[in-house]
Amino acid sequence: MSKSRLFYIDNLRIFLIGLVVLHHLIITYGAPGSWFYNESQADFPSIFPMALFVATNQAFFMGMFFFISAYFILPSLNRKGTKTFAKERLVRLGIPLLVFFFLLNPLTIYIRNKYIFEKEDTFFELLKNPDAWGFGPMWFVEALLVFTGIFLLIRLLKFKIIMKFPEAKNILLFAFLIGLGQFIIRIWLPVGWGSPFTGFQFPHFLQYIFLFSFGIIAYQNNWMGNISSKSGWRWFAFAQTLIFIGFPVLFLLGGAAENGTDKFMGGFTWQCFSYTTWEQLVGISLIIGLFGIFKKRLNKQGKSGKQLSDSAYGVYVFHTPVLLGISAVFLNFQIPQLLKFIVLAPIALVACFFIAWLAKQIPGVKKVL
Repeated sequence: MSKSRLFYIDNLRIFLIGLVVLHHLIITYGAPGSWFYNESQADFPSIFPMALFVATNQAFFMGMFFFISAYFILPSLNRKGTKTFAKERLVRLGIPLLVFFFLLNPLTIYIRNKYIFEKEDTFFELLKNPDAWGFGPMWFVEALLVFTGIFLLIRLLKFKIIMKFPEAKNILLFAFLIGLGQFIIRIWLPVGWGSPFTGFQFPHFLQYIFLFSFGIIAYQNNWMGNISSKSGWRWFAFAQTLIFIGFPVLFLLGGAAENGTDKFMGGFTWQCFSYTTWEQLVGISLIIGLFGIFKKRLNKQGKSGKQLSDSAYGVYVFHTPVLLGISAVFLNFQIPQLLKFIVLAPIALVACFFIAWLAKQIPGVKKVL
């Protein structure tokens, strides 16, 4: 292994993909949000920890994925050249995207319809039905492909942005401005809205665009070298204060316990403005905090860790039908919603990583995943 490899980022990928799996699993069992199958909708007080979990995840994990993906674009380009890089990126992103769109999305719907809803649709009927085709959670890969293509065009201008790692006050201002921008978008497009066909989550997209851009700038200006363990813990502690004190205050004062979370999700309401501001402050703080903590504490990796990080992309591609299969198997497992999520969480994680590992044993698949 290369001594220069950033193992802490590999470990962050494992952590983030695990959160993706748990995020979709908890929505299945009562948390706010849409998924291929929602077994139930939790009521207060059970919905509170569930809402806290999905809101915290949504605040940072996909944005952090975009940042990390962008951070490695320039070194890969410099090493391989534009033509080879573009070809490999098209294969690595495009093939899984097509496989999911035409095969795994219909498979997910088939599992749900056949084994949960007990419908008579055959898998081959769904394969031929355009209504069963879709990107699902692969909208991220789709967006990454688009963002990368736009960057390659911009790169023809051959300029470099010189920008020192921002001071804390500028980071907080940036987070506030992103929150303000997303509030304006959510006046018309509430959380949960996805664009037709592409499925792009425009209520969250402003953060994704900026963090992808900052990932490239971060590499050009060695921002990672400016994130220390001490500053990481400070940002992480600030995020925890917002999560465990700020969120309950917003949740209760905003009437979510009595009236649900709709006013937080969109519209010209103080709840929506407060939530978008909270979301970005938490998201940016967690991203910086996790980079600092993982760089200091989790910057090594053994054989098991390498296998997990090598399987992370495969988990993202395959976790959707795997989770629906688990939901079908445990359909009649009747226990409280939150407890059901807790019990099934380790099963889901092991199953998703195992299927991803298994898929990589197929000849040719390893080059893609």
